Formats: sequence, C-alpha cells, structure tokens
Amino acid sequence: MATIEVIFEIESPLYELLKRNAKKQNCSLNNYVVALLEEATAPIFPHIEEQDLIIDQDLLSLGETFGNLSPEFTESDPKLAYLLSK
Repeated sequence: MATIEVIFEIESPLYELLKRNAKKQNCSLNNYVVALLEEATAPIFPHIEEQDLIIDQDLLSLGETFGNLSPEFTESDPKLAYLLSK
C-alpha cells in the first residue's frame, strides 16, 4: 500500500506523551501514531461471514427461548442476531 506524508501540528505535551508511549512499545513514533489511528478508525464490529457463524443445534434451540428482543439489543451483537433469526 502506498504511503503519504502528512504534516500536522500538535501541542508539545501531547507530542511528548506520544513519544514516551512509543518508546514503551519499542516502536517508532510514526508506527505508534499510525497504530493508534488505525485502532481509532476501525469498525466497531468486524465483518462476519456466515461460515464464521456455524452454530450447533443445541445453541440454536437455546436462542428460541429468548423470544423477540429489541432491535437495538440484537444489533449490538451480530452473532446473537444471527442466532435469533434461525
């Protein structure tokens, strides 16, 4: 993947904190900041393929005992939503 150079300004205390934390992690400041940015912008829920959701029959039958839960509750857990849809 191609990289680009980005220049931005940050306050000195933040720079020192980032530098110290990078040193503790035994990595360069650049790699440390990139890792922080990647973590901060990663999706909350990773993409889940259906084959990752293979569930045995006992667990599926357990899901039936829950009945209808609110969409807000099930949307927060893709595996639970899948279980309840069966």
